[in-house]
Amino acid sequence: MASFFSGLLGRKPAAAAEAESDAVDSAVYDTTPRLTPYAGQPVDPTPPATPEEQKTVDHVTSQLPQLLADLPAEPADAPQFNARSFLSPTRILQYVRANKNDPAKTLARLRATLLWHISYRPHVLSEEVVRQEGGTGKLFVNGWDRMGRPLMYMFPQRQNTKEAKGQLRFTVDTMEQAIRSMPEGVTKITFVIDVSQYSMAQSVALSTAREFLHILEAHYPERLGKALVISPPRMFVMFYHIIAPFIDPVTKAKVAFVDLDGSRAVSAEGPWVDINEHIDPEQLLSEVGGQWNYRYQHDAYWAEMEKSYNRSLESTGAPTKETTEDASKDDTDDASKNATEDASKDVSEDTSKGVSEDTSKDVTEDTDNNATEDTSAAEPSHDNSDKAATD
Repeated sequence: MASFFSGLLGRKPAAAAEAESDAVDSAVYDTTPRLTPYAGQPVDPTPPATPEEQKTVDHVTSQLPQLLADLPAEPADAPQFNARSFLSPTRILQYVRANKNDPAKTLARLRATLLWHISYRPHVLSEEVVRQEGGTGKLFVNGWDRMGRPLMYMFPQRQNTKEAKGQLRFTVDTMEQAIRSMPEGVTKITFVIDVSQYSMAQSVALSTAREFLHILEAHYPERLGKALVISPPRMFVMFYHIIAPFIDPVTKAKVAFVDLDGSRAVSAEGPWVDINEHIDPEQLLSEVGGQWNYRYQHDAYWAEMEKSYNRSLESTGAPTKETTEDASKDDTDDASKNATEDASKDVSEDTSKGVSEDTSKDVTEDTDNNATEDTSAAEPSHDNSDKAATD
């Protein structure tokens, strides 16, 4: 399975990728992505828990205090992970199903995911990462399939980087965006993967593919709805059939091939399918057989992605970039106000002290002068008395 996704992640020389990242003509192409669910959108919600699954969900819910106990603290300079909100009944059910209804395994994996969220911090979005890794449009979320599942497009031939850390981080950022784009009741993603230009030379390191798979399986369970592989070369199909016996049967049933030329016989069971049965042509990009004339353009995509991100923060009560900046400004204003008040207070105290000292000095001088004058006035009186006594 790691080898399969290694091919999908892809690698391409930077020069070739940059050639595809030229400015998009917005007069010809639509550059505004569809990231926000709309009212009345058709959805096929995730099936509810069975009685046995519900018993496990209830058991796990009763253990929430233990799951949330002694979690490490995060830096205070960015949005915080809301662990309690994360452990919703829907998400607990996903982990229950991924762990075959085993309570102990479910609890262990949930705890591991909480710790991963705090250390890896997928809830903190960076435009720098999105721009550097996603500038060529190699991976992005846009639109929904007929079941209301967000579409995640992958174009391995547009690979523009080689550093594994950035590639993995960007993949996680895109997964998080897909989750934010889910309509109410939807929990899965449909991948649309264009491998029409696939070659082994594009494959990323096997270690990177394994780490990518580990993150998906450990921290994003039950997220794969469908993987539609577009125009796979014969070599790719042969390679897939070699590794297929090692793929989990549930996962394998979700992988399907799409022949845009129409030369392959299709069936509902696959492996070759009609993509229009899964995605409305008006929601599907024209470059993979649809009618939507969309092209990825980073600034337009980032603007919508940031809006979606901020709305999700507001829904959990976490500070957005704007509220953080406002708070910082308020802190600065308060600090300046306090400094001014303190300075004013110091001046007042100094002034008061100065006045008091001057007053005290004046009183002392007046007292000394009066005493001197009184003494001077009394001395002649003593002389006259002495003289009168002599006389």
